[in-house]
Parts: sequence; C-alpha cells; structure tokens
Amino acid sequence: MYEGSIRSSRGAAAVTRLRLAHRTLPEEKSFAQTPPRMDIKFPILGFLMEAEATGYDLRRRFLDPIGFFYRVSDGSIYPALKRLAREGLVTVRTERHGRRTRKVYAITGRGRERFVRMIREPAAPVFVFDEMQVKVYFADHDPASALDHLEHTIRDDSEHAAWLKKVVARMRRERTSPFRRVVVELGQAVVEAKVRVLKKLAEELQNEVRSLTRGHSRSRAVRPAAAR
Repeated sequence: MYEGSIRSSRGAAAVTRLRLAHRTLPEEKSFAQTPPRMDIKFPILGFLMEAEATGYDLRRRFLDPIGFFYRVSDGSIYPALKRLAREGLVTVRTERHGRRTRKVYAITGRGRERFVRMIREPAAPVFVFDEMQVKVYFADHDPASALDHLEHTIRDDSEHAAWLKKVVARMRRERTSPFRRVVVELGQAVVEAKVRVLKKLAEELQNEVRSLTRGHSRSRAVRPAAAR
C-alpha cells in the first residue's frame, strides 16, 4: 500500500474540498449510448472457420487470449450455436462414445460467407465499463477506498501484463499467426501503460490529499488564536 494512505476523518473532510460544482463542459460528448457489443456468433464462426468443434471445445477456445478482450458466459455459447444452426450457418451432428454423446458443430459455406462479411464491417468504438473508476469518482465520501482501489487495480493489471508478456513470448516461439500476436502485444502494451499512469495518479492523489489535510489542520489550529 502507498505510504500515508488516508484513514482519518480529517482526511475525509479535506477531500470534500476537491468537489467541484457541476458544470456543462464545452463540446460535451454524450455517453448515453453504449456502443453495440459484438455478437457472440462472430467469434464462434471464427473458431469454426479453423476446425469443427463441440460446445465444450468452444468454451475452452474462449479461454485463450481472446478471452482477455472478449468475455462470454458459458450460458451464452449454446443458445448462439442453436441460432447459428437455425440460420443454416453451421451444421450439427451427434457422435456417440460409449454411453456418452456429444454434438459437433461445423461451419457451412453460407456461414463462411457470413463470417467474411462480418469481419469486414467497421468495429464499434471501445467502451470501457470500469467499476474501479466509478468507485474512485465517488471516493470523496470514503477517501481511503480510493487508494485501495487504485492499488488493487495496479496489482491486478501488473499480473495481467506479466501473463500477456509470457503469451506473446510463447506465440513468437511457436510462430503463431502474426495477426493474433499483434492483438495480444497491443493488449500487453495497453495494460502496461495503464499501470504506469495509475501509479503516477495514485501518487499525485495521495500528495494532494495529504496537502489538503495539513492545510485543514493548520486552519483549525489558527482559529482559536484569531478568536482571541
């Protein structure tokens, strides 16, 4: 934890002085509309472009590096596969292994055409849903929580960056598709840059709050003397 994390009620009182009256910013940008999320059917078709797969196989593929950029729930994969089958974009056959059966999905010619058309469509702009930033935004009600959240995020992102670095090294050794490697390298660079910025901002925030706390303490000490 950063030295001097704010824990006192005096610190809380000082941080409230950082609040600004709400003002409409010039050329204010509207964030009311969240960009549309990529349809899960696209990455599923992308995986099936490479090889046929079961639902379980696809679940595992979403745990590969793509999971760092696009996360899905297990419950969303199977309904998507059913929709793809209804639309004629994939076929499904049942294989029996002893007493167990499994459904194997394969992409159709129509599915390949749809995938190529989708991959050429413009990508939606990035929209970040970051719970940490929302909590820090309101942290003047609990100053100590701000640095705690920042420290936790720095630690978590540092671990993520280290993991991505290992993934990139493995991809280079195995001569993985350069397109996939570039995406992972971009993710690594973004996370590392975020860590650097968060460390800088956390230090600045702590110094600013500490300064306000000292100023608040001095003003309280001067008041009795002025009254005399």
